[in-house]
Amino acid sequence: MDDSHPSDRSADVVLAVPEIRDYRAINSEIVRHLDAGCRAIRLAGVRGQRLLAAGLSGPWTATIEVDGDAGPELGAGLDAPGLTVIGLGNAADGAASRLSAGRLVVLGNVGMAFGYALRGGLALAVGDVAARAGLCQSGGDIVLLGRVGTLAGDRQSGGRLFARADRIGPHAGRGHRGGRFIRVPADDAGDQGPLSPSGGHAEMLECLGPLLLWPGSMARWLGAGLGGTSITPGKTGQSE
Repeated sequence: MDDSHPSDRSADVVLAVPEIRDYRAINSEIVRHLDAGCRAIRLAGVRGQRLLAAGLSGPWTATIEVDGDAGPELGAGLDAPGLTVIGLGNAADGAASRLSAGRLVVLGNVGMAFGYALRGGLALAVGDVAARAGLCQSGGDIVLLGRVGTLAGDRQSGGRLFARADRIGPHAGRGHRGGRFIRVPADDAGDQGPLSPSGGHAEMLECLGPLLLWPGSMARWLGAGLGGTSITPGKTGQSE
């Protein structure tokens, strides 16, 4: 995995989070620049601030990079189909909670309840996730490429949750009510709960399609998270 920004392109606007401080003011600045037509915004100096890029709703087509380790509820309540939020570091509990539309990508590790009550859009964690990822998911897609804590998919009622079969913690799918918990093949050892049969690798790549076309090194970040699997669009073979 390289150290470059996944988009390998400069931001139109860089917001210094420690100088603005309050998350409401930060998010207001984000909206102001999005409304002005900015296509790439970077939040710099992030050190545990909560609710960054949360509650954003609009018709924009843009990318927000969160440079640092985000606090709780990164991208919570996102409802913007053309918006992609990329956390370059770790994220605390509740990232992508109540997400309805748009994409949230976390390249580092994620705290508890990633994608809680997800209704639509895409939530992707490249690193490890803590317990109860996908709790009460009712729609959309959650993709977990790292190790997955206990109780993933707890009370899932809709949508799709993808996880590597060899990285799923205990009690996955408890209280499953609907939707699909898709175990991406690695091995067939053990009963992991009410999961779909082994399969879904190609389906997961299709789900990640918009990110696979990203300019720069995003595909390399995702390939590392997939354990060296090639993710060239339209191909599902192993890296050379």
